[in-house]
Amino acid sequence: MSALTINSSTGLYCLFGSPVSHSVSPVMHNAAFREAGLNAVYLAFEPSDIGGAMRSMKELGIRGASITIPFKTEALRHADSVDPLAADIGSINTLVNRDGSLAGHNTDGLGAAAALERGKVRIEGSTCLVIGNGGSASAIAATLAASGARIIITGRNSERIERLAAAIRTPEPARAVELVALDRGLMETVDVVINTTPVGMSPRPDAIPIPEDLLARHHAVFDIVYAPHETRLLAAARARGCVVIHGIEMLLHQGARQFELWTGLTAPVAAMRRAIFSNLGIPADA
Repeated sequence: MSALTINSSTGLYCLFGSPVSHSVSPVMHNAAFREAGLNAVYLAFEPSDIGGAMRSMKELGIRGASITIPFKTEALRHADSVDPLAADIGSINTLVNRDGSLAGHNTDGLGAAAALERGKVRIEGSTCLVIGNGGSASAIAATLAASGARIIITGRNSERIERLAAAIRTPEPARAVELVALDRGLMETVDVVINTTPVGMSPRPDAIPIPEDLLARHHAVFDIVYAPHETRLLAAARARGCVVIHGIEMLLHQGARQFELWTGLTAPVAAMRRAIFSNLGIPADA
């Protein structure tokens, strides 16, 4: 592995979102490019208009992009093609520029599934409580349902959780349960708890998306928030003897799938993990 020398042949990849100043995606993807020996660089941009940004990808020859909040849904409408999973989800987080044609993908759900599998959490046949109703919730719920999980969607907005639940039909129809209606009886039927909301993210690390007393030892608890590394939800789950899955694992594995879509190469996951952990000051064995 050698240091990158930027020249006229350097491939450009990027992140589109707002805000992105906190993102560790540039650290992760640039580490992957270095490890793979690719002449490429990844930068973060905050465009005011995602449609304009995507047109610029074609004009400037930007080879691939990650899409984050608030553009995931709108970007789908500007893509030249969309893979079936992303179409079902209704949002994209990845663009591949194929000779001026932008193909949209969604790797969020795949990243979440990989994170759960790394934590030895069984997906098929499990009941997953998905907290939230946004793009990440949709991607994760749809992907886990396609892998054989039963899905319960919960949140404060009854209309939005019911709409999301209605879109998930296999292996059986998803259920929508308002956050205030969660109780210990329902939680006894749940195997996996997944927070897809920003509740607990810095600068409000004291917040928690569901009451701590609803967590039980038989739950696996996954929080997609990765800063802080140990959210209040995960700390409460650990104290109750639950299996805990950190958000950084989803970030890593969805990014690994993006790298593979862009390059056709196997992602150097170990190097990407080391870069993220080092950047965030997290011990390698955390």
